[in-house]
Amino acid sequence: MIIGAEPSDAPARVLTVAGWLSLDDEYVPGVVAGEHVNAHPEAKAALAIAARTYLLRAMRDRPGLGLTTPIPSGEGFQVFAHRASHECMMAAERTRRMVLRHRGRMVLANHVAGAYRTSNGGLGSDPTNTERYVTYNIGRSGTNVIPTRLSLRSHPGNRGCLGQHCAHWMGAQGLDHPTILRVFYGEDIEIHTLVSSGRRAALEPKVMGMMLALVGLMLGRRR
Repeated sequence: MIIGAEPSDAPARVLTVAGWLSLDDEYVPGVVAGEHVNAHPEAKAALAIAARTYLLRAMRDRPGLGLTTPIPSGEGFQVFAHRASHECMMAAERTRRMVLRHRGRMVLANHVAGAYRTSNGGLGSDPTNTERYVTYNIGRSGTNVIPTRLSLRSHPGNRGCLGQHCAHWMGAQGLDHPTILRVFYGEDIEIHTLVSSGRRAALEPKVMGMMLALVGLMLGRRR
């Protein structure tokens, strides 16, 4: 198991198979559109947080991913659509830099389509055969949280799996995205907002000024 340092900020851009993309303005909206473009707005917001967490956790544990190795698009990772609707853009914007953590560490944040829901919330058809991976952790916390079979069950970051169709149904019933996330990942899941990487970028002009001053000083000594 590879465990890297927990990131405190979110990268502004990531390298994908489609090229360099803005994390929150292009990549996350694209994943929301690719995974469940017609979901309820609250389900879209929950999916945006899960998708962002899934990526950044993978980047944390796989050095180079999203930097020198392109982020893939597909069912083996996350499906990315090249065009995102306005609602998908808004889901990423309202949850900008938000990730899921447990005890201060990002979780795996698995998510699958799962089964469709009937009007009363019952299980409908499951064309992707992924309902078996969805976890329902209502009222559960700590060691009582049910891990998903989609990942190693003993993995400390395995706090369950979100079902996209069920999330859509819950949003339509009036549940907000924090509640939806707790249903799948447990009552003790933490929604954490990372620092903008723009804070690092703000230091660049100062560093550049210092470098120019140093060059000027060196040139002055040569005269």
